[in-house]
Amino acid sequence: MLVSVVIPTLDRPSLLLRAINSVLTQTHQQIEIIVVVDRPDRDTLSAVQSLNDARVQLIVNPYAPTAGGARNAGADHARGEWIAFLDDDDEWLPNKLEKQIALASGRTPALVTCLSRVVTPSATYVSPQVPYDNSMPIDEYLFDRRSPFRAPGFIQTSSYLLPRQLFDKVRFETASPHDDWEFLLRLSKQAGARIETAPEVLVVLYFEEPRPSLTKRTSSWLRSLRWIDSLGPIISRRAYSGFCLSVAGSRAAQERAYTAVPEILYRAFRNGSPRLWQVLYFLAYWLVPRDSLSRLRGFIRNSQGRKHLQVG
Repeated sequence: MLVSVVIPTLDRPSLLLRAINSVLTQTHQQIEIIVVVDRPDRDTLSAVQSLNDARVQLIVNPYAPTAGGARNAGADHARGEWIAFLDDDDEWLPNKLEKQIALASGRTPALVTCLSRVVTPSATYVSPQVPYDNSMPIDEYLFDRRSPFRAPGFIQTSSYLLPRQLFDKVRFETASPHDDWEFLLRLSKQAGARIETAPEVLVVLYFEEPRPSLTKRTSSWLRSLRWIDSLGPIISRRAYSGFCLSVAGSRAAQERAYTAVPEILYRAFRNGSPRLWQVLYFLAYWLVPRDSLSRLRGFIRNSQGRKHLQVG
């Protein structure tokens, strides 16, 4: 069973090699790797060519696409029955594909994901705390914080594995500021596909330092609000207010866009159904120093995730 692995990349050849090597060392060896280089880049091309492996192919775009556009371009060249995605600064554990394919065997075609070990400067933790089990709408899982002590749901692109027939139904939206979330939302709520989760850590995600990204820098709190509005009826009121107060709210706070405060609160209450602790978290973005918030998040995540780190 051939798996086509698509890796978009942007000006980080050493990290890219780590990602590629984590695919080449998979226990499931029927693979092809499609590296999508965002524009001609001598260092990246030399790094990939140094591998001298026929399973690795290069696509060089003449201009920098969005992350979604790069993933679509790679998938268009895929020959496999399955398509997987890996960001160039992440890596897979050796049995990632084997475990996911075993989980998918004999089931209705679905997107298969897994748990991730997330590495940051302040914490190392396992996410999601609660895997998605299809018992609630995917938008509420991702955006509606149902408890003040539980993080919102989490499904990251480097964990995606899905049959080619599903990808052909729902591709990444190239102009979307949240193309990975939009892909999940449309796959689940419009295409009716299930999302299955391997209950173990199979991916390592690194958020250690600011790096260039294929996601356009123009993504801001206002663009995020426009995005959630554009999805219309596939977003519930709970999910809408959760997104406004958490995602758009945290972005606005990072940009110190104080005029966003009344706008976000107005939209959250008018079009959504916010929970009290969501409002309190939103206010904390503005009232609590950023370093203090980061340390608090790190402490909570380390405390909650410590028992899970033994998994995988």
